[in-house]
Amino acid sequence: MEQGKVLTSYATIDFSGNRLEGQIPESIGLLKALIALNLSNNAFTGHIPLSLENVTELESLDLSNNQLSGTIPKGLGSLSFLAYISVAHNQLKGEIPQGTQITGQPKSSFEGNAGLCGLPLQGSCFAPPTQQPQEEDEEEEEQVLNWKAVVIGYGPGLLFGLVIAHFILLHTGRSGMSR
Repeated sequence: MEQGKVLTSYATIDFSGNRLEGQIPESIGLLKALIALNLSNNAFTGHIPLSLENVTELESLDLSNNQLSGTIPKGLGSLSFLAYISVAHNQLKGEIPQGTQITGQPKSSFEGNAGLCGLPLQGSCFAPPTQQPQEEDEEEEEQVLNWKAVVIGYGPGLLFGLVIAHFILLHTGRSGMSR
């Protein structure tokens, strides 16, 4: 059976579920005619190769259920033909690259990565500050104001007390001399 014609019009690599480990090689980006890459359900570690953005014909990319870390390369967001991507259940972090092909994916394509944020996930990468630090700042400000009130009250009170003591000592000192 001759497969020459099949390879020129369709190129797929499916190494899913093979307990493969180590890093995905950067040389994967040299496979310019690659249309589908499925490396899911293995034990790949390291980062997603930046060279994948060079595989411009890529329509399907499944890297789910590995131990990949780092960020999703921003260039994947500009792959015109990418119709399916799944990086679920890895250890990825950072913002999901924006692009029509990626933001149109279901949330399930990115779940299981506690550090990922941005569309299509609900978590925003630029979340507003939480209320707790603001409350701490307000408490700290109140403490500063309380100290200012103490100093403002204590300073003039001490000065007034010293002036009165001075007058008392001067007055009693003179009256004691005249006796």
